[in-house]
Amino acid sequence: MKNKGNMIFAMILAVIVIGAIAAMVISNQGSGSDTTDSSAKAVDIDVKGQPMMGDEKAPVTIVEFGDYLCPACRFYDTEIQPEIVKDYIDKGEAKMYFINTPFHGDDSLKGARAAEYVWKTHPEQFWDFHNGLFEAQPTTHTEGESWLTNAVIKKQAEKAGIKDTAKVVQSKENAAVKHDIDLYRKHGVTQTPTIFVNGKMVSNPLELETMKKAIDEAKK
Repeated sequence: MKNKGNMIFAMILAVIVIGAIAAMVISNQGSGSDTTDSSAKAVDIDVKGQPMMGDEKAPVTIVEFGDYLCPACRFYDTEIQPEIVKDYIDKGEAKMYFINTPFHGDDSLKGARAAEYVWKTHPEQFWDFHNGLFEAQPTTHTEGESWLTNAVIKKQAEKAGIKDTAKVVQSKENAAVKHDIDLYRKHGVTQTPTIFVNGKMVSNPLELETMKKAIDEAKK
């Protein structure tokens, strides 16, 4: 009986130790201490002609490679980005650009073409349209589910105050999208969202504190 009790105690102790180690690992992963690789050389991303928000003279440049069908991009653009806009962009400390990175097939390309048309013809309405597409993305949907329909694009264009919605839906801005594809390939982007701050890739942009730290470091 005593041996059985010792065995149970040992098992409980082992579970506690394993749990403590796991907690330490998770804590370290989420600490945001390594926001960017300080030893990495900053890359020069060609943002000419890309959708931009903020003061062009702002000292910090944020570049998002994103996809309208990407759930993580939805989180970044609806949860993280508004805080960045409020704390840095609206204060003239940073500016941000968006580069289409259509990883999810034909619907990604359709969303990218629509966004490119809006930026080209209605730049003042672009960010409302852009944010509207992310907000329209279902919070839960299966891989490959086709939700970015012509009706969704038309509705978000209307909400953004755009009148020629048919042209948005039927956008043929293939050259602009191809340029974006060339950019993400050039800079080795393999997942979305990928965020660069002053040319350095942010390690975990889905954590607000990590993003803020990367921007604060870039301001120095």
